[in-house]
Amino acid sequence: MQCEICGIDIKGSPIRVTVEGTVLDVCGKCARYGKPSDKWTPVSRKMSPTEKMVISRRPRRDIFDKMEGEINPDYAQIIRKARESKGFTIEELASKIMEKSALLKKIEREELIPEDAVRKKLETELEIKLTERISSQDQRGGGFIRGTTLGDVAIIRKKAK
Repeated sequence: MQCEICGIDIKGSPIRVTVEGTVLDVCGKCARYGKPSDKWTPVSRKMSPTEKMVISRRPRRDIFDKMEGEINPDYAQIIRKARESKGFTIEELASKIMEKSALLKKIEREELIPEDAVRKKLETELEIKLTERISSQDQRGGGFIRGTTLGDVAIIRKKAK
């Protein structure tokens, strides 16, 4: 028989020890790494009576719950026209709304969609509206509300028989 820790051949009978909750048959040298299994007894966990705590969890809010509507697809042109009509450069507008000019340049190039905080700052400073309200009738298709399903995005290939 071989030692289950070091792997050498055990001459005589192996020593049964418990190492981190696992019972192993080991040689005399490796026996020091565990407790003899016949002497080991599990420690009872006595529970002291405590008051029952009631934990109430609020339902997790989705980021889409906070949105007032959907951002207008041509948001970049709306921002650019409003900025130019007010006579601001990108740098001037950035300093007024306390954002980086690089961020505004990316938004105007449609590389980024503005987050809600930036969108609100732009709407306030430029006196524009970047979101459009989506009604539940716009989302209906065929008489019922339907979300994206796996069949909408997956290409299913059938096995050849």
